[in-house]
Amino acid sequence: MSSDPTEKRFRGTDALIAGVVLAIELFDAYGSLGGDPLDPVAGWNTAQNTDPWAFVLVLLGCGALYWRRTHPVTTLAVATAAFSVFLLRDFELGMFLAPMVAFYTVAALGRERFPALLAGTVCMSATVGWLYTRTSEITDAGVGVLAWVAFGSVILIFFAGSYVAGELVRCHRLLSSYRDAGTASELTRLETDGRATQEAAQVERGGDA
Repeated sequence: MSSDPTEKRFRGTDALIAGVVLAIELFDAYGSLGGDPLDPVAGWNTAQNTDPWAFVLVLLGCGALYWRRTHPVTTLAVATAAFSVFLLRDFELGMFLAPMVAFYTVAALGRERFPALLAGTVCMSATVGWLYTRTSEITDAGVGVLAWVAFGSVILIFFAGSYVAGELVRCHRLLSSYRDAGTASELTRLETDGRATQEAAQVERGGDA
């Protein structure tokens, strides 16, 4: 086990993030056990009751966040799978915090974009399936379209926004490193010029002598 204090701090931060997300999602899943199902409009097909599989998926998806820094793509894959299965099992809309954190992490660490694009496609496909099940019996076309736009847009913003936030953090970090490198180069140049000036002055004094 590494004794690097920086790595320990990162591990502690990742454990805290995973724990907070897990607590929120468990609370949400537990609340759906006895609460009234989501039923925003007439004709909305309510989700099935929460069962033990919902808690298993929450534990898997959120627990994977502990390894988000060391295995970001794997963490994204697990969180995406947990979210997608959660929706396809027809539970209430939820479990999106874990993939949100995973999307952010993949972008912030500068990993390849293809896994994020694939994960986003899978998440949105599961969302489309969930929405179709919920809205298939809505008779008012306008209400149905509104439901699709409202829920679909929110989920898309959650995932795309998380990835964009990670990209912004990565770009800021890169700009800071370039600026620091430029400052270091300038200091090195000034030190070199200073030494050259001193040596030239010494040579000149020696010639005068």
